[in-house]
Amino acid sequence: MTETNKELAVIEMYMKDVENLPQLSDEEKEDLITRLADGDSSVIEDLTNSMLLHVAEMAQDYRDKGVSFGDLIQEGNVALTEVISDYDGDADIESFNEMVDEAVTEAFESAVKEQAESDKISQRLADKLNLLDDTTKRLTEKLGRVPEASELAKEMDIPEEEVDNLLKISLDVLSVNEDSHLADDIDSSIDDMEEEISDDDPLDWRINS
Repeated sequence: MTETNKELAVIEMYMKDVENLPQLSDEEKEDLITRLADGDSSVIEDLTNSMLLHVAEMAQDYRDKGVSFGDLIQEGNVALTEVISDYDGDADIESFNEMVDEAVTEAFESAVKEQAESDKISQRLADKLNLLDDTTKRLTEKLGRVPEASELAKEMDIPEEEVDNLLKISLDVLSVNEDSHLADDIDSSIDDMEEEISDDDPLDWRINS
């Protein structure tokens, strides 16, 4: 999924914040893991913050698989938080890192799978809505009036109840499109950053460096 300039601007703001978080040396990280394994929950925040950049770097490998980079980071961060909060493994940095990577990877793959399934459902629904629209136009010309749901159902060879649902969905979509004014409420700082976004991916210099 290709992010819009506005989404890229938000992500870049996030990445700058993450880069400014304190990074731990292996020794410092191992000390926190040891304390975590011993039940010291006070280390959770520092340990989590130190690995947010790592999650973003892992998310880079899944950017072209149908899920936005921002959503991938969010899913990965949730998995990271859960692993650290529930950690009851050994006080060993390698096993800890492995557990985190497995959980974050699983979160990414699950998000990609769910998006693919959602896309298939959305496409099937879009196809049916297009068929409903075409059938309605054709029957209107043929009958000289707006066709009833039962007539549409017969022509489309689907249950009348499904036609009713499709008609409701089409009206809901129309209503949402007419009433949406979300673009008017975007924060000005994001707008300023969006203007600076070029055709080049603004994250490449950061994640791929």
